[in-house]
Amino acid sequence: MVGINVRASEGLALTGVGGIALLGNLLERCTDFRSSFTAAFTKRRDGIPWGDVLLTYVASLATGKSDFEAIRPWHGKSWVGKALRISAVASPETVRQHLDNLADGHSHEALTLAGQASLDLLARSKAPFTRCFSGHVPLDVDTTPQENGKTRKEGVSRTYMPGVDGFCPIFAFAGMEGWCINEAFRPGKQHSQKGAPDFLRTSIRRLKSLGIEGILTRMDAAFDASENYVLLREEGSDFLIKGNLAHLRWDGWQAEAQALPKQAWKRIGRNRRVAYLSRFETRSFEGKEVQVRRILKVTKRLGWELKDVPAGQRLLVKRWIVFEVETWVTSLDLPEADIVELYCQHATAEQYHSEIKSELDLERMPSGSFKTNALVLRLGTLAYNALRLLGILGKRVFRHRHPTQRRRLRTIIQELIYVPARILTGSNQLKLDLGRDLFGRAAYLELWASLARAA
Repeated sequence: MVGINVRASEGLALTGVGGIALLGNLLERCTDFRSSFTAAFTKRRDGIPWGDVLLTYVASLATGKSDFEAIRPWHGKSWVGKALRISAVASPETVRQHLDNLADGHSHEALTLAGQASLDLLARSKAPFTRCFSGHVPLDVDTTPQENGKTRKEGVSRTYMPGVDGFCPIFAFAGMEGWCINEAFRPGKQHSQKGAPDFLRTSIRRLKSLGIEGILTRMDAAFDASENYVLLREEGSDFLIKGNLAHLRWDGWQAEAQALPKQAWKRIGRNRRVAYLSRFETRSFEGKEVQVRRILKVTKRLGWELKDVPAGQRLLVKRWIVFEVETWVTSLDLPEADIVELYCQHATAEQYHSEIKSELDLERMPSGSFKTNALVLRLGTLAYNALRLLGILGKRVFRHRHPTQRRRLRTIIQELIYVPARILTGSNQLKLDLGRDLFGRAAYLELWASLARAA
């Protein structure tokens, strides 16, 4: 059987990332990202505006590439500038230099402008914030290690993950959709609780600035600290935090569990039973007290081992009852089982920052400068929120075989950004021709037109 022939045409201009036009329209419509950076930082008359340089890198992150050299194929391409609504596409060297200059002299201002762009994106697009079954908007706060071992990057050190050297940023994701409200880039050796109160205060206030009330902050046992409980109560947020067993001061819990009636135990396996205990405790920090509710999940299981016996005798089995305990600290007045279920949903946040690291290629940071990497991560969260929003707006384009509540960034990039197109020139215009075989072509064009009209 004769195979297909392959050739390289000199007359056709093609691209595999035609979807960056969607991103350019969305950011122009819902943010002041480009104009705010251009206005805040001046440069010579013939230079590329600051906002145009940074927007080029945000678009590169949205294609799943964090390396500066990934911008090289776009350099000098007029269609990329038109798609992103910028004057010119900067070279990789220019992008790196601009990020380093911002990080060295204007780090705080640059981080503020990029963070405000993310909030504007969510506010102006009227992004949905789905509540959990308790009626709260969840705010999931967690740290995650970034493996950057065997490098000399500033801030690389041993993380809490055994054998992993790198950074350990902290993230705050809101709603069941997983919008990134806040993030902070941190050295690998920094403990989760260090700097957490200020981060929590900023995250809650950012979320409230979007008109969101009824917030439930969920965190793991690394944040089991009285300072956090006092702060969350002052900021008007409910909380659900996994308790650190080292902080458990409940000496008689096992006796109380044994005294429970038989109907209080729920069978969850052949040899396992589960029951719940709860009581109120007082936690204090710097003279301020807050009353919290302590939840215990007690698991009773049958332990056993085989005993060695002489040959010819019957096998002896030693059996005993084993009690295991998990604990949570909360401000919620709900049944204990519902509170545990609420915390189990917190595990979804692990997927959110996993997508930032893997699908936006931000596991290994591109710069040797700590402040530059902090700015890169902030721009990455803007690309993350933009892609998440495009996934909601363009749901009719997806060819899923089953309904889903949330689509991974990989799927959004593959279906909406990695769109093959032919670049057409003529009549002093540039156009992207999607062709006739694109799945969901009508829905894709409708999405593009809706963003282009408002941009």
